[in-house]
Amino acid sequence: MGKPKVLQVLSMYHEQGEIALREGADVTRTDQYDIPHLCLLAKDVEGIVLRAPARITREVIDAAPNLKVISGAGVGLDNIDVAYATAKGIPVLHAPSVSKVSTAEHAVMLILALSKNVIRFHDEMSKGDYSSRTRMPTYELKGKKAGLVGFGHIAQETAKRLKHGFEMDVTAWVREIEPAKHGVARELGVVLTTCLEEIFAQSDFISLHIPLNDQTRHSIDRRLFALMKPSAYLINTARGAVVQQEHLYEALRDGRIAGAGLDVFDPEPPARDHPLLSLPNVIVTPHVGGTTVECNAITSTTVARNVIRVLQGERPEYIGNPEALNGWKGEPA
Repeated sequence: MGKPKVLQVLSMYHEQGEIALREGADVTRTDQYDIPHLCLLAKDVEGIVLRAPARITREVIDAAPNLKVISGAGVGLDNIDVAYATAKGIPVLHAPSVSKVSTAEHAVMLILALSKNVIRFHDEMSKGDYSSRTRMPTYELKGKKAGLVGFGHIAQETAKRLKHGFEMDVTAWVREIEPAKHGVARELGVVLTTCLEEIFAQSDFISLHIPLNDQTRHSIDRRLFALMKPSAYLINTARGAVVQQEHLYEALRDGRIAGAGLDVFDPEPPARDHPLLSLPNVIVTPHVGGTTVECNAITSTTVARNVIRVLQGERPEYIGNPEALNGWKGEPA
């Protein structure tokens, strides 16, 4: 019996993952990800692994009658029609929490870079302007208020670094205060709140850590920016579309907030003339928060092995839609 057929759309985050996938499957790789092309390639496959900006829509799923599993190459699943896959009984996999340290470090880096004016000082020093040290302020983090929107794995790692590394006053917003998260917050010395407005009104640095879904899309908008202190900064290492970017641009352009650190955009990559890229009070990076060498190796191999588990009839270790396993026909792991 031959290996199961898997369609790999774009590269995985590390060669180790691609090697592990090829060891357990007959892999077809494509870097072209328009929907008609994917429908054509998917017709005989049992598994699909992809990374953004490629998308798996219901058309692609319907074009693959033998499809048993879909997996993102990392954490996010917003580029996969999870609801339709679930209705078809197809597990959708990912690698949650694997990137938590890398992404948390990136969020903290952006906070530090903004508070110390690192990029602007670098630009001025490159011009030979040493006197810039007298014109641009820098700030200590100790005693400042950090507000986290969300309190999942990445936010918890971020909170740990801000609270214990920099002695910041950390509050995290959650939809409801669950016992497990309450216990973690108490252990870290973090205050939980269900009032999002409180986070935006009181924080010196606001860091976003929420997934992209119908509830969160464009939820960070003009109303919330209006609550922020003029000295406050917004950090986004989550997903670009959770922010109404036109509203953020207005707030930054008009000086209603001090600045922003952005690792994510909507869409990605952003256009070269994207308004946010032109602002002097914005630091931007190309969605690299969770793509350190160490994280990439772990993420890609985790994804590959998880996909192979399903194709061998075993229950997946990490799944974004566990309800798809109702009536699961494979053998338990």
